[in-house]
Amino acid sequence: MVGLKQYTWTELSKHASEQDCWVCIDGKIYDITKWLPDHPGGKEILLLSAGRDVTNLFESYHPMTDKPASLLKKYEIGVLSSYEFPTYVQKSKFYQKLKERVRKHFNDTAQDPQASVGVFTRLAFVYLFLFVTYYFAHYFTKNFFLGCLLALVYGLGESLFSIHVMHDACHAAITHSPAVWKWLGASFDFCTGASFYAWNHQHVIGHHLYTNIRNADPDLGEGEIDFRIVTPYQPRSWYHKYQHIYAPILYGLYAIKYRLQDNETFIKRTNGSIRVTSPSTFDYAAYIAGKCSFVFFRIVLPLYYGVPLYNLVAFIILAELTLGYYLTINFQVSHVAEELTFYGTAQKPNEPTHIDEDWAVLQMKTTTDYGHGNHMSNFFSGGLNHQVVHHLFPSIDQEFYPQLVPIIKEVSKEFNVPYHIQPTFTAAITAHINYLYKMGNDPDYVPIKLNPKSE
Repeated sequence: MVGLKQYTWTELSKHASEQDCWVCIDGKIYDITKWLPDHPGGKEILLLSAGRDVTNLFESYHPMTDKPASLLKKYEIGVLSSYEFPTYVQKSKFYQKLKERVRKHFNDTAQDPQASVGVFTRLAFVYLFLFVTYYFAHYFTKNFFLGCLLALVYGLGESLFSIHVMHDACHAAITHSPAVWKWLGASFDFCTGASFYAWNHQHVIGHHLYTNIRNADPDLGEGEIDFRIVTPYQPRSWYHKYQHIYAPILYGLYAIKYRLQDNETFIKRTNGSIRVTSPSTFDYAAYIAGKCSFVFFRIVLPLYYGVPLYNLVAFIILAELTLGYYLTINFQVSHVAEELTFYGTAQKPNEPTHIDEDWAVLQMKTTTDYGHGNHMSNFFSGGLNHQVVHHLFPSIDQEFYPQLVPIIKEVSKEFNVPYHIQPTFTAAITAHINYLYKMGNDPDYVPIKLNPKSE
């Protein structure tokens, strides 16, 4: 790296457009502007990464080939001298060995990790279920109580749509076509009124890169400070002693919160601690169309067909609470639970924390699976009962997660890396509630030590 110009992360962040696109990988900065139209994964996913350190995003999204790494050299222009978010220690051999064996598994079984009959069958079912439950929830009956029951089922339809369609699409895990990911994401906006573009920033750019790292992972964002205490770096308040009771109740508000928060993504260009790349015309169109379709299909059209206003308000609230509970609990049991690790500092540092951990090993320590071998858990969680597998290989479709469990177990044992697995969903949610209780009530329950080392 001798002779290469040094850039700070703030300088890097200024190069985040289609006309001027830089990224940082392993401390080196690359000007990939000319590569955008030739990228097999499409330009959108590169623009999402623009102006950032995306070392682990690059590594985890190319598990099946080493070709992308060989192409980078000709775009190298400098090195990064300071970082916006925490950095990890040098990569361990654990993840390299794991990727080799997963690659061999797909080659030996002649399977495409992003396509199968099961993938498309599941998508067809989820779309059909969403549309059918929408009709029944809004137009099938004038009986209030039956309408309430159908609204709950429609909330389930929204939830399955989110975890089977939107979630896989945001990770480029359905087919190899960027157009498919793009339009599946747009259908999420249209069908739910929530922004796929905002979700990409919170989940792909934030949560997956900085899992359970305070002040970096948006899922542990500043907005959670007064709501609950989940890391040993937060001040306890008297009401936190009851968080194991009120937090699960408030989780139902997540869907409403998210629909409001995505406005912040487009207006303030932030999502928690994550900077938001300038949206494209398509992103704006999907966002506006989604909000308009929500108002039209969920409010205007039912009222036009005679659904009483008070009934409709109740139906919307029930459906949204169902969606909120479903998604939030699905995510929380996988990362906020006993035996899992959190990283951060007692206060926001002037410079990012250095994490004394390899990124892949951190994923193993901050994430848990549950319900292996249970087909109901697989389907109703959208494969996220294999959350560890998903975090290590986000671009592989959920259809294949159960096949990778034995490989991860084997490699984890070889490298003495923990693999957290709860036997059932009940055990997983119990571990989550227990963790909330201990964090709120036991002043000595600090499962990790503070990491004062900073760069």
